[in-house]
Amino acid sequence: MKSKIRTFISIFLLILSVLIASNNHFELSYAQSNGDSLTIPTNFVIHEFSKATGTIESNNSINVEIKSPTWNITTIELNFTDVKLGREVKVIEDEYGEYDLKYVDKKVKAFGVQVNITEPTIVYGVKIFGSILVNSSESIYFQVNGYDNLKNCPNSTIYGAPVLLNMTNYLLWHTQTFLSPIPLSAGQYFFVLNGTKIITSEPAKYNWAFNGVDPNYPNLYASEYTLGAWLNGVQGKPFLYQIIQQVNRYYNPESINMTAEIDGVSYNITNGIDSGTGNLILSNLNFSPNNENLQIPISNGISVGLFFNLSYSLQLKGLFYSESSVVIQEGIDNSWVINPEITRYSENYSVEFSFPKSWYNLTFERNGANVTSDVFIDYINNYVTIPNDTITEGASWLITASSTEISFGLTVDRTEFLAGQELKFFIADPVLEGNYTFILNDPFHDKIYTNNKTIPSISNSFTYIIPSTALDGSYEAFVYWYNGTDAGVTTQVFSITLPFTVDWALIISIVVIAGLGSAVTLSSVVLTKKNKRKKLAAKEKIINKFMDILNLNYIIVIEKKSSLNVYDKAFTEKRFDSTLISGFLEAIRTFGLDISGSEERSQTVKLEYKNSKILMSDFKHFRLIFILKDLPSPQFYEVINDLSLKIEEKYGNYLKEFKGNLQPFEGIENLLKSHLGTSFLYPLKLVGPGRMKISPTEKSLINNAIAVMKKNQLDYFYITHLMAGKVFNSKEVEALYSLIIKRIFNPFV
Repeated sequence: MKSKIRTFISIFLLILSVLIASNNHFELSYAQSNGDSLTIPTNFVIHEFSKATGTIESNNSINVEIKSPTWNITTIELNFTDVKLGREVKVIEDEYGEYDLKYVDKKVKAFGVQVNITEPTIVYGVKIFGSILVNSSESIYFQVNGYDNLKNCPNSTIYGAPVLLNMTNYLLWHTQTFLSPIPLSAGQYFFVLNGTKIITSEPAKYNWAFNGVDPNYPNLYASEYTLGAWLNGVQGKPFLYQIIQQVNRYYNPESINMTAEIDGVSYNITNGIDSGTGNLILSNLNFSPNNENLQIPISNGISVGLFFNLSYSLQLKGLFYSESSVVIQEGIDNSWVINPEITRYSENYSVEFSFPKSWYNLTFERNGANVTSDVFIDYINNYVTIPNDTITEGASWLITASSTEISFGLTVDRTEFLAGQELKFFIADPVLEGNYTFILNDPFHDKIYTNNKTIPSISNSFTYIIPSTALDGSYEAFVYWYNGTDAGVTTQVFSITLPFTVDWALIISIVVIAGLGSAVTLSSVVLTKKNKRKKLAAKEKIINKFMDILNLNYIIVIEKKSSLNVYDKAFTEKRFDSTLISGFLEAIRTFGLDISGSEERSQTVKLEYKNSKILMSDFKHFRLIFILKDLPSPQFYEVINDLSLKIEEKYGNYLKEFKGNLQPFEGIENLLKSHLGTSFLYPLKLVGPGRMKISPTEKSLINNAIAVMKKNQLDYFYITHLMAGKVFNSKEVEALYSLIIKRIFNPFV
């Protein structure tokens, strides 16, 4: 008897080992189709160009406004006209040589010194070297007189207005400033210290130094006024003086070594075509003054200030980052969206950006209007220019593009797992570098796990420990890839079942007591009891979700501040005005809140109207409205909560800044598919099962679908057509889910 028991146990263990080993076969699997999507936020670099132009009158420095300290200057063009020397001090005779003093007093009442003006000159003043010994009670003047060619002395002509003498008791340079600048043409003149009003009884004395040993200009005449007349001029003893003047003629920049200092570098200004003109053109620059104003010092080789007129042109370049995103969905080309905030900085302003070679079908909307034809798109060099005339201040922009989905594979050792095991797969060679996102959905299309990885990394594998509480069924793995310019997605279906657990002590006891036949029967009973409760719960959940989906007529998503619809969807053939319905419900909701005072609390309001049941749920930035045939199962309210969290996560920023643009909210449809399973309500196409195993219930549903399409003369059908007024049982519901997961019933829009 004992030997028989041992033989049975050995045979049983051998069979069990074979069964377990049969689940560990190797296979290479590639992506399977799926309609879910992933939106990845990005930052898009946009370059902006501006042109600063203008004209200014200046001396010694240029100040150009460039509006923004972040701009880089790429080209500078400066055109100078009317270049003149500014005010200068021209030294005729100075005090560094040997000098002596002469006095203006009651006997010699004036001195004059010759001035040679070689070109038109504006005289602002004269510096003389002298001092006062004794003040006079009378007024002493300094003035400009004409030239007497016969006596080489001052004549009676006075130019400009004489000024009171500016002199102190100290022997030094004293400046005589004319009240109005005196313009003098080329010729001979005299500077005169005029003390003719000194009376004979006064001991007044005014010194003016002269150089009688080694003067700079020995040919200049000096003259004295005595006994009521000017004496003949004498050469070789000129008085010490300096002229504060401005030469009234144009200068070529090269003749005075005129330069401009830009970004710490000094550049020579070249002569222009006409006298007194010049220019400087610098290109291929790339520097920022880090200020809203550009200062350009202007210098010359004679250390004299300049006066000039200037016209300038500056090419400016800046950059900013724009909010953007890409929507990745298997079987559909990637959808790129850019929402730039374009601020005009000048009357000559444009925007440019490069785009990847894989992009196509670029479209541009300004304030909702398509302006693609007004934008220059270069598909050869892959850049876009939005020209000056197309940009309007304060406009909202929406730029969209598509790119071909990049395909990649997965290497999967196995696709069938037991709860509690490790699910593992690899990115197949050649591995694309970039960011990967792994998302795992359970049999109810609910996301249960997500993981991100950047490759290259230590490993190109993804793993997930299946919990022991996992439900039986098909799980879908989505792997999204993004590298900044391209994107793609691949999917894989895995099957997870609960493990067989065997109480060996119980089996041995049963075998010993009841024999081989009884042992096999009781072991089956033990395994069945372990799983029955979980399977019943799973079936009930599937049936509830299926009935909730078929119960759905309309979904509306409302932005709370404006009470405007950002998304609506009808799941019935009867047309409806979503705006009218949402407005009607908003009025009811407001009335209810006015009474309850509960506006600050999130809440779900239930209403009944005719044959419809209405649920309104308030969240942070939006409101969800569901219109159903009957009240849903308790499970539906949990789904609403999960759906709202996902909408807030993906679209919260768009809702917060909502200004009427509905395009960003199109992806809500994918959230409805994944959370509510609304794919059931879309038309379905029949795809041949191929070599897949199908159950009798699945075979019956396939035949029913073929009959419906043949009857309606269509290449698609709806679940409601298969129901034909009856209610599906749990077995049929499970079969429907299985056919959709296997893509035999393939939803499409």
